[in-house]
Amino acid sequence: MTTIYIDESGYTGDDLYNSDQPYFTIASSLIGDDEAAEILRRCFPRYQGAEYKFGNIWKRDTHRAGLRTLAADIPPLADRLFFYVIDKRFSLIVKMFEYLLEPTFTANGYDYYGNGYARRYMNTIHRDLLRFGGEALYEETAKRWDAFARTPSRETMDALREHLVTTAAASDHPISTIFAMLAHGARRFEIDNPNLESFTDSSEIQLTAVFATVVHWRQRRSEDLDVVHDESSNFLRQRDVWDTILRDDCEPGPAEMGDGTTVDFPLRVRSTTAVRSHESAAVQLCDVIAGLGAKASLFFDGRERDPFMVELIALGAGELTFNGVRPHEDYADEQMPRKTGPDMLDHMVGVLEPHFSRRPK
Repeated sequence: MTTIYIDESGYTGDDLYNSDQPYFTIASSLIGDDEAAEILRRCFPRYQGAEYKFGNIWKRDTHRAGLRTLAADIPPLADRLFFYVIDKRFSLIVKMFEYLLEPTFTANGYDYYGNGYARRYMNTIHRDLLRFGGEALYEETAKRWDAFARTPSRETMDALREHLVTTAAASDHPISTIFAMLAHGARRFEIDNPNLESFTDSSEIQLTAVFATVVHWRQRRSEDLDVVHDESSNFLRQRDVWDTILRDDCEPGPAEMGDGTTVDFPLRVRSTTAVRSHESAAVQLCDVIAGLGAKASLFFDGRERDPFMVELIALGAGELTFNGVRPHEDYADEQMPRKTGPDMLDHMVGVLEPHFSRRPK
């Protein structure tokens, strides 16, 4: 049995258009309480709080110095640590394409998610939106989708579609082509979903990140898994979804994930336990790693150039294993693959079918 400890940083609910906290991060660890306590005491010997919190550590120079020691500890621990990061603004663009364009791709016989194509495609969209449309257009597009996702209604959909249509008409290729496709997709979405107010949970990222974290460890460990998380995390407000994903009676076998890798179902998670973070040094270590990862993400994306982060990355923080929903330079230079059988979405719908059948009609 392997126990996965997790904690998070930057959760703002369905407010994904949040400039103050642009990243949501989850750190996970296979390091137990005793070893984690020893690491934290050694790195931060002057820390006086009831529990180790990255926010408190980052504020004080005496504690920040301990981050150098922690960064140097990361390389030999890297195979027991994992960091998942979601760029919230980018995730809004990703979600808009998933809801407005993926159905059209699938209807035309393409496998949008096959071989990790969706990830490369969205990297390309991110690049082209900024290169040919500019920062202002990127911001406005993310803002319009966020407004609809948080308050789905005819009014917010009309505002989104007007933005898409106007931009398509006023732009040159490739922006005109991209936005014309989105405008067509928005109209199709309205037809397929006449009750827009029932369109809920589209801004959910927390459960998604925990699921991706479990997938990471399932791909690397052969034994059953236990998950331990901070009780203040509310990802289990969707307990029925989580339990359905973890059920043992789902169709067994490998399933492709969005990054092109595969994982075997069932996931064999035997328990998911909430603990008080001040009673678990292992969870506290994850809090510190999650906060450090968020700062590193700001650096790598060029939003902040803190010399202290340069030092920490050089000392070993750059050795953290990570994945997530963030743009990078792996672009879709090939055609979208054709669909030859059930795709990733089909498999997840099958896994979640009992949950969908229990929902009120």
